[in-house]
Amino acid sequence: MAMVTTQRKIQHLFLRAGFGESPETIRSFAERNIPDLVDELLERSSQSSELHTLKNPVRGEEASNLRIALMILRSKKQVKELNLAWLEKMAEESAQLREKMTLFWHGHFATRVPFAYLMQVQNNTLRQHALGSFRDLLHAVARDPAMLIFLNNQQNKKGSPNENFARELMELFTLGEGHYTEQDIREAARAFTGWQVNKGGKFEFNAKRHDFGDKTVFGQTGDWNGDDVIDIILDKPRTAEFITEKVYTYFVNEQTDPQRIKELGEQFFASDYDISALLAGIFKSDWFYDEGNRGNKIASPIELLVRYRRLFHLKLSDDELWLGSQRILGQMLFNPPNVAGWPGGRNWIDSSSLMFRLNLAPLFFEYQKVDKWSGTRADWTVLYNTFENLEPEELVSEVTHALLQTDISDKHTLITRQLLPHTDSKERIKSAVVRTMMLPEFQLI
Repeated sequence: MAMVTTQRKIQHLFLRAGFGESPETIRSFAERNIPDLVDELLERSSQSSELHTLKNPVRGEEASNLRIALMILRSKKQVKELNLAWLEKMAEESAQLREKMTLFWHGHFATRVPFAYLMQVQNNTLRQHALGSFRDLLHAVARDPAMLIFLNNQQNKKGSPNENFARELMELFTLGEGHYTEQDIREAARAFTGWQVNKGGKFEFNAKRHDFGDKTVFGQTGDWNGDDVIDIILDKPRTAEFITEKVYTYFVNEQTDPQRIKELGEQFFASDYDISALLAGIFKSDWFYDEGNRGNKIASPIELLVRYRRLFHLKLSDDELWLGSQRILGQMLFNPPNVAGWPGGRNWIDSSSLMFRLNLAPLFFEYQKVDKWSGTRADWTVLYNTFENLEPEELVSEVTHALLQTDISDKHTLITRQLLPHTDSKERIKSAVVRTMMLPEFQLI
């Protein structure tokens, strides 16, 4: 049974509401109560700072067809730059909860288009609204150029409606399958006719392409436009429950508690979709720290890589290794597999990705000699200072308790024996940390 300690509870909070903290930072919070730490997390994330990696390629002008073609050709390289910039931001940004929620919404509103700058615009929109009102976020995403292009709303016009955006709005973004009819989708699609992206890369309402006739959506008839349909959907308590269940699955447990989700969903609906209030309610609840909710989530590839970067301020010899690692592990930022996003959970693990995960620490810290991985720079100062002057058995206890969310009594003795030949304190610490990170239990947060 895992040790139920204050340290483990605090580690749990920072692993779920962010990407983990150093053992030194966790220790500094030992005398703090959980609600105060949650408030501090929210306060640190209250401000939004945008990614400005890519410059606007058209600067508000209308792009020619040739310019658009060149943008598409350059996009693959630029998306890599954007990927690396966001990975660094997640690792270094003090607004950890905002970045974690931006990653959550990135999977919820999964988008992939060959216009890197528009992907940056969407990422900043998600970040801006990540902890605010889901109502505001949904309205913003419905006008997001990358989303409109991805779901073919450019082709949505009066007399020939394209249903893609209306369908995903209901099925994936708000209500879930089975909570709408095909007639609702057809009528909602008419409401979004004329919502398009102009050649300046901006949202534009084209009245000539819009269907101004009456539409009946969820039994309500009127000359609805897209905003009206979104508000009709948001007026349904089912929307709050659907979002709450996704948040619960992501932050708490894949094994959902229907009664708890129902209560949280009702509170979310009553708050008019206050995302911060929903998260605070979860993180301040005693049940969030129950043993059954700790150390049971397989870290996503991005969560895992960012945790390494935060702990060691890692710099690899070639940034392509960060991209290659994402590819092998199955989660490339800005490149979701489809509109449903990444399935997560046990889907993160297969035989090849698990072996790569378990060997990341030896690769990062050059315990395995692989040419392209040589030259990694890692800052061990904090960990050396945290675990200095400890005998092997005590060192293993401290390291495993700081880096794992479950106990490993069966492996504790083995790691201790492996440390005995090391006489140098720093080498002992480094070896204990690397061997702990090679355990399957390190993959669980």
